[in-house]
Amino acid sequence: MNNRVLCDTCILIDAANGRSRLLAELHCQNIQLFINPVIELELLQGARNKAELQQLEKLVAMFHHLEMPTEVFTVARSMIRQYTLSPGLRLADALIAATVLVYGLELLTINQKDFRFIPELVLWD
Repeated sequence: MNNRVLCDTCILIDAANGRSRLLAELHCQNIQLFINPVIELELLQGARNKAELQQLEKLVAMFHHLEMPTEVFTVARSMIRQYTLSPGLRLADALIAATVLVYGLELLTINQKDFRFIPELVLWD
C-alpha cells in the first residue's frame, strides 16, 4: 500500500456532493492526495453556477497538484494504442492512468472497471 494516491474525478464529485467522507478519512491517515489537470478540469466543468464553481475550487485547493510532463502523454499514447479498441480506454482515463504510472502513485477510483485492465496500474483498495 502506497501513501501517495491520485484521486479520480468521481471521488471528488462524491466529496463535493456530500456523499463521501473518504477524503477526510484518508487525510487523517496521512495519505497524500493528488490530482492532475485533467481531474481538476473535469471537476470544474461540472459546475452549474458561480457558487458551485467556488465550492469546487476550494475542494481542488485541498490537493497536491501534479504537472503533466511529456512522459505522461507518451505513456498515455501507448495505452490508447493498446486499449482504445478493446476495452475502450478513453482519453481522460488514459491521461489519469499515465499520471499514476509516471509518478509512482496508486489510483483511488469508484470506476475500477475503467482501469483494471491496465496490469501495471495499482488501484487503491
